[in-house]
Amino acid sequence: PNAFQSLLPAVRQKIVDGFTQEARDMFEREFDFFDKVTSISGVLFPLPKEERRAGIKRELEKITIPGDDLYLPTATNKLVRGIQLDSGIPLQSAAKVPIMITFNVIDRDGNPNDVMPQACIFKVGDDCRQDVLALQVIALLRDIFEAVGLNLYLFPYGVLPTGPERGIIEVVPNTRSRNQMGETTDGGLLEIFQQDYGPVGSPSFEAARQMFIVSSAGYAVASLLLQPKDRHNGNLLFDSQGRLVHIDFGFILEISPGGNMGFESAHFKLSHEMTQLLDPSGTMKSDTWNQFLRLCVKGYLAGRRHMNGIVTTVQLMVDSGLPCFSRGEPIANLRKRFHPEMNEREAANFMVRTCVDAYNKWTTAGYDLIQYLQQGIEK
Repeated sequence: PNAFQSLLPAVRQKIVDGFTQEARDMFEREFDFFDKVTSISGVLFPLPKEERRAGIKRELEKITIPGDDLYLPTATNKLVRGIQLDSGIPLQSAAKVPIMITFNVIDRDGNPNDVMPQACIFKVGDDCRQDVLALQVIALLRDIFEAVGLNLYLFPYGVLPTGPERGIIEVVPNTRSRNQMGETTDGGLLEIFQQDYGPVGSPSFEAARQMFIVSSAGYAVASLLLQPKDRHNGNLLFDSQGRLVHIDFGFILEISPGGNMGFESAHFKLSHEMTQLLDPSGTMKSDTWNQFLRLCVKGYLAGRRHMNGIVTTVQLMVDSGLPCFSRGEPIANLRKRFHPEMNEREAANFMVRTCVDAYNKWTTAGYDLIQYLQQGIEK
């Protein structure tokens, strides 16, 4: 790969040299603008925590938007109309200072007066390529489900690596993390849903529960295949309709945080509070639990029919040096999780067993507790 890599700068230069003057001007303004925004992260690092937010605003005030044709790198159809100067927030992170900034954007083909907010996270010191890989698989699954008319929800948000250990991540609109929801109440999801959507049995509550079911099933299938670890309440989001969205795929396939203790043993996360929404009976006898199981099975069977495409997508990145390929047999094990040796009935039974297994498995609760004790993340 090194010989190939050494060619790339020349290839890039050749592409740039081939631009018309107009295109080159656009390219330079676009890249320069987002480089400036990304670099703020580095400026903040030496500042004490309490001064960082003011620091972001100070740096943002220095940046002008050069022209009205700049687009969000994560979504080229969204044109940037302005930066919300007060929106800059330093995020909680181990060694780095990722920042979240909200832009005012319009749709390239839409009404130019219809300005919407779109937040993006700028990261320095984090390799986002693994997130890209996970989200490519999630986007594939979403397309597979759509093609066969399955009502399963997945949200593959945009992630764009912009340089070595630099990247831009699109913030999922109208969501808050389970963690943030915990700050306003001590209750579990069931209580929170009742606060937000009305009493159990009311049309608005049941509509939100439906949204939760179709999204939980979608992410159950995706999680079984990708094995995302580090699933704490900071990276489980809920949107305004009650749908679950997973973010942050720093640990997928064979790797897990904390030196690969292999802690979370359920194939995907189904905590007690999730089961309270999915299975009000608490004995796996509810209609909603059966609906969840049916959706998981249908999603898994649909995914199996596209096993080779999904496996190939992941296999393409095997020599990339990404951490998820650093140990074990990630490709062989991914293929095994599709159970190609089973017929459809056996595969359906396997998925049902997997869901029952994930139902309130203590290790996910134990992992939440460790997170809570270490970082103060609500369990």
